[in-house]
Amino acid sequence: MTDLRSQLRMLQCCDSAFPSGAFAFSSGLETLVNEGRVKSATDLHQLLDGQVIPRWLDFDRPFLRQAFASAQDPDALYQIDTRCHLQNTVERLARASRRIGRSLLTVHARIATPGAKAYQDHLRANAPPEATGYEPIVQGMLGAGLGLDLSQAEVGALNTVVTGVTSAAVRLGKLGALDAQAVLAAAANAMVAGLSCPAPEYPGAFAPLVEIAAQRRTAEQISLFAN
Repeated sequence: MTDLRSQLRMLQCCDSAFPSGAFAFSSGLETLVNEGRVKSATDLHQLLDGQVIPRWLDFDRPFLRQAFASAQDPDALYQIDTRCHLQNTVERLARASRRIGRSLLTVHARIATPGAKAYQDHLRANAPPEATGYEPIVQGMLGAGLGLDLSQAEVGALNTVVTGVTSAAVRLGKLGALDAQAVLAAAANAMVAGLSCPAPEYPGAFAPLVEIAAQRRTAEQISLFAN
């Protein structure tokens, strides 16, 4: 019964209606669409398989795992959060990660997810908002608080990233709803393959297409997204 409850909580938190704030960000996709680099379901599938999923596996995943293991220790979480900040080299993606992470903290503190209020209070007392509250750290801590096992926490976090990018493509008019579901089904292969491999010991990512696209967006572009 406990396992069923944790699965239901994971589904709740991964639902697009859950107010995480992730819908406001496109992970660089908007720039790629505006520049004509992503024009179809095939282009989006290649972007997910070649850039978005590998970046999460190589960078976010190790931080999530560290946070999951330290979920009961706000000071240890803060140290992991600080390392995540120091290793984030793409400011717009870093800013998006912080805003999503802090939004998640606020929602979960309100709904009394174990650990959320304690870490939120710790950050408010000790840390500047422009340097902490990163999404993978918050997701790892919340996964433990929700009673998920580590694999469930990882699946939920990666699914959130992939569905977020796919949803952004729909809102940008490059995919219909049925095509988006086909892309998600196809992307599951790369997600399963990546999660089945051991996580890197040290976080590090090389996804230049989405990273440069996120930085390259100009103020003159018509924008549906915050980053």
